[in-house]
Amino acid sequence: MSAFSRFITFFNNVIVGHEKGEENNLEKALATIESTNVMDAVNAVLTNEISNYENNTIQTITSEQTIEVDCGSYRLTDWHLKERGKQYTWYGEEIPYSGCIQFGCCYDIDQKTDIKLLSNNEITKVDHEEMYSKITQTLRSEVESVVGSDDQSLKVLDIAMNETKNYSMDIIQKHIQNMNNIEGDYGQKIVIRSLSPLRCKNSCHEKPTGGRVTQFLNVDIATENIINDIIKSISETYISMTNTKKSSVSTVNVKELYLFAGFSVLLIVTLYIICYLVFFLLYLFFVKKRPPSEYITHIGAIILMIFVYLFWAMIVCIIRSGGGLSMIFCMF
Repeated sequence: MSAFSRFITFFNNVIVGHEKGEENNLEKALATIESTNVMDAVNAVLTNEISNYENNTIQTITSEQTIEVDCGSYRLTDWHLKERGKQYTWYGEEIPYSGCIQFGCCYDIDQKTDIKLLSNNEITKVDHEEMYSKITQTLRSEVESVVGSDDQSLKVLDIAMNETKNYSMDIIQKHIQNMNNIEGDYGQKIVIRSLSPLRCKNSCHEKPTGGRVTQFLNVDIATENIINDIIKSISETYISMTNTKKSSVSTVNVKELYLFAGFSVLLIVTLYIICYLVFFLLYLFFVKKRPPSEYITHIGAIILMIFVYLFWAMIVCIIRSGGGLSMIFCMF
């Protein structure tokens, strides 16, 4: 495609909007599923769900007790090792080593923090079903806000969630049981284990950390494990169904983008000046009195610009036709 054709496409997208492509939205949906914002939203919902169950047993950690968090020796998969926080120069070139790992971090334990442990051995499979429903509803709502309610990617997401439901239910049960199984003799040392890789909460220029715990430590670990494992399963199933290999914006020629943006502004200003002059000359031709005031001329130019907008699709068709007989079909 020539530079002129690419500019016409760019300018057309600026004027009438970019037409949504199925492949583009599939990637947008995947990026949303795996995004930090979605994981944080699901985390808040699930934490609230677990904390609201009755018959919870709460143990407050005293200053004499030592907390040890075992973040596990699990193997990180390619999904866990996807880099986040990539940065780019003004020209769109990727800054080397600007990204950082997404998973595999552990908590910074501040012994002065008021940490509590919560357990509930009466959470049933019915409760697990409610948790799963809350997770999937939140996930679907977040994706729908990005791609729209009628997009094909939502249907694929629904199928992916349905196919992974049994696995997700097992995940919830496993991590809830681990939440309740607090190791130690409730004396000087308490060990809390994470069964899955924890998300890194630091910025890429900071020391890797899973964050500081300020409330119920074992609930935080359980919710993080549940969310990470379920979203990983849904994401991988979604990818296998759509052959979508990436969840980030494709590399673009940013220099060309800036150039086209400048030309677009210049073209719009030029079109307005032409409309201004055309209205001014038409007014003189038909009225044949004194020239129109500046305000009237501007209003007339805006009206002509609206007509240009309404017929823009036909103008683009004529430009792309290259003239000849094919130009005639743009009229129909």
